[in-house]
Order: sequence, then C-alpha cells, then structure tokens
Amino acid sequence: MPRRSTLLALCMLAGCLWRGYAAIMTVHLDVLTQTAAKLCSVVESKRGLTAEGMAEYVYPAQRAREFLHQFDGQAGRQSYKQFTTLVDHYEAMVHAVDAARAANRDWVQMLPSLTAERQSLDQLAAEVRAALKRDN
Repeated sequence: MPRRSTLLALCMLAGCLWRGYAAIMTVHLDVLTQTAAKLCSVVESKRGLTAEGMAEYVYPAQRAREFLHQFDGQAGRQSYKQFTTLVDHYEAMVHAVDAARAANRDWVQMLPSLTAERQSLDQLAAEVRAALKRDN
C-alpha cells in the first residue's frame, strides 16, 4: 500500500509540474492576493485572530516557497525574481499581523499600513503577470 501511495503522489506531482511554470505561478499569485485581501477584511472587521487561525495565512507562503524551490531553474527570469519579492512582502505582512495579534495591539491602528501593503501586493502581482507574458 505505501508503494501505491508513493506512486500516486509522484504522478500527481508530475501532473502539477506538467502544467508549467507560468500556470502554477498564476495560481499562487491568485491565492496569495486573495488571502491577503481576506486577512485585511478580517482585521477590518475586528474579528479575533487566533494563533491556530494564522496558519491559514502562513500556509500560502509556504506553498509559494515550495514552488520557488521546485522551479529554481527559472531563477533568472524577471517573473521569478518579482514573485520572490511578492512572497517576501506577503510573509512580512502576515508576520506583522501575527505579532500584533500576539501583543493584543489595536487593529484599527494597523489597518492603514496593512491596506497599503495589500495594495502593494496587488501591484506586485500585476507586475509578475506582465513579466510572465513577456517571458513566454
């Protein structure tokens, strides 16, 4: 049974990689920007964020880092470099929110900078998409 599971996992990975660099990166861009928007909405609504709930916001960056590792042969591409910057910014935003959550800071004070960072992520995502088109 473990051999079958391993074979299935390898087939699924091959299927994902077959889709190609640009297609997979586009999915990551969508997930990261949508998750950033959701995080801003949660902060704006003043709903409580828990340590466990932060995993929902950390996980997309972890997956994006895995993508970068899988496609490190593309590191010379402008889109790869820009995407790396986007992931760095996304992680910084999530870490800032988590630090504020842990310190029980007032969310209202954080919202303007958080909104600006989300807008910056959206702009970076647009730049990555444009670079992807130029790369192909």
